[in-house]
Amino acid sequence: MVRRLDPADVPLLYPLVRLSFPHLTLREWMRIGRRLARPGARARQGILVARYGDARPPCGMATFRRGFDLCSGDTLTSDYIITLSYTGAQTIIDALLPAMETLAREWGCDAIRTITHSKPAAKTHSAFPRLCSYGNITERTVRLDHNT
Repeated sequence: MVRRLDPADVPLLYPLVRLSFPHLTLREWMRIGRRLARPGARARQGILVARYGDARPPCGMATFRRGFDLCSGDTLTSDYIITLSYTGAQTIIDALLPAMETLAREWGCDAIRTITHSKPAAKTHSAFPRLCSYGNITERTVRLDHNT
């Protein structure tokens, strides 16, 4: 089950966020999460939350933002897809991707871009994250067919 971030989900997502961003404190995450959970027609960014069921805690999430790309046009970009399970990660991703496609179509996007990081984005002992200081970043862009 996948849905957009609800304000009640924000504290429940913190353990999942800490997997990839150990430098984020609960206070910082609550501020960021509340901003991303704001509803409204003008919201151009947010988080999709995956669960195994209504009564279950989150098992995955995908950040998203709407933007423009010279090559692809209006694009829904997911900078981070985080899953709680290494063994079931693909199942969770397989649930998030159709939800991203639905959102992209609702927003009139021409493509979806996902970015995968092989390592966490920032080291806990560094004063600031260094761009591409280690690990790899893989980018995939899929153009949407508006006739389907």
